[in-house]
Amino acid sequence: MKQIISAFLLIITFPVFSQEKTCTIFGFAPGREGAVLGIYSYDDYITLTEIKLGETIVGDSGKFSVTFEAPEITKVMIRSQKLIGFLYAEPGRKIEVEFPERDPKAMVNPDVEYTTDVSIYTEDSTDMNFLASDFNRKFYKWWGQNYIHLVSKDSMMVLDSFAVRMKRHYHWVKNPYFKPWMEYGIAAMQDATLRSPLKSGTIYLTGRKIHYHNSEYMAFFNSFFKDYLYKWSLRKEGSGIMYAINEMISYDSLLGAMKNLPWMKNDSLREMVMLKGLFEVYDNPAFNSRNVLAIAQLASIRSPVAEHRRIARNIVSFYTWLKKGSAAPAFTTIDRKGAAVDPLLANRGKYIYLFFYSTTNPSSVSELRYSSGLQKKYGKSITFINVSVDADTLAWKKFLLANPKISGTMLHYDFKQKTKDDFKLYTVPAGFIIDPDGKFYLSPADNPSGDLEAAFAKIATLKGK
Repeated sequence: MKQIISAFLLIITFPVFSQEKTCTIFGFAPGREGAVLGIYSYDDYITLTEIKLGETIVGDSGKFSVTFEAPEITKVMIRSQKLIGFLYAEPGRKIEVEFPERDPKAMVNPDVEYTTDVSIYTEDSTDMNFLASDFNRKFYKWWGQNYIHLVSKDSMMVLDSFAVRMKRHYHWVKNPYFKPWMEYGIAAMQDATLRSPLKSGTIYLTGRKIHYHNSEYMAFFNSFFKDYLYKWSLRKEGSGIMYAINEMISYDSLLGAMKNLPWMKNDSLREMVMLKGLFEVYDNPAFNSRNVLAIAQLASIRSPVAEHRRIARNIVSFYTWLKKGSAAPAFTTIDRKGAAVDPLLANRGKYIYLFFYSTTNPSSVSELRYSSGLQKKYGKSITFINVSVDADTLAWKKFLLANPKISGTMLHYDFKQKTKDDFKLYTVPAGFIIDPDGKFYLSPADNPSGDLEAAFAKIATLKGK
């Protein structure tokens, strides 16, 4: 017999166990006949940038089915007509759900998006939706019996006892992500009661792995480090933070200023906290917002961690008009002969990789050379346009003559400050992918030496189809 569960409280992310890379969500959406139903996920848990995984039209009978890429188990959202529900998508699974009708008594404002429970039909006890619902039931039962203890001095003892019991109960679960999901869900409760931040940080952060796509880990992370950068910038130990941002505009100096703060010995965790801090202080009058974006852009280029580069790009996109799906700003350039060129207009109808660089910047030159290698592989599907922001056009032309193997359309921004302003070129290199309609497909894009090729491969597959 299939069990109906409700996915709402704790949503987790797990690694891949199946070789299949797609997931299908199907079922019944009463009252939405003919409406669009979309599946979304978060690109990261700091900016909460949403990405669309797939969409479909609900049939006349209220039935729907949508299949989308799912390389790993992911928290996803079903959204239709200002109503949103949560569940897990898992590679290789077909998940049957019922997406309920809107409750007009509780959801009175038609312009506001409301959250609802999604009924999930499953008889598989290894299904992540099943596991989360099973844990929730145990939590609610425990809460009803012990909530009075959470406002007393023995709250820690009661919570620790519950954590031990849950660990024993789920010892059979082989999924390595289930433990941190459950652990950090309980840790968030402990952190909200009487446990000191020093003890919580020592237990849950020191020497621990960062689970970037585990919603419970990230809920704990975001709560624990809320306003961390700003608060420590006001203390003697973090006195170099404001100077690194407002005066030096230095990615390295900011990381250095944070190194001796609590829990910041780990380089990856420190950079993650830095990114969260930059996202939070953008509107803080104590910080120069332009410099905040400049450091985020530097992180999107220089961070050795792909997830951090993704978060940094999303921060830049969040606070500017350089968002995926928005129109790319029009601009003109000159070629090496001095002739005016409108690169976007001239290549309308094509996918464009737009790369800004400087020949005096070693990182720019390195990425430019790497980009040339990608062009040989994807040049039939994507047009490569490289725009120099060199202050000396003669030096730029000499560089081109000395490096004939660097491929792609080579242009110069013609000293137009508006181009730098429109594309937020606080630093280079910086790249963007623009779709055939002149809209941002990736903005900003990762480095050519980073994860950019994955996007190119996806475009090449679309072009092939």
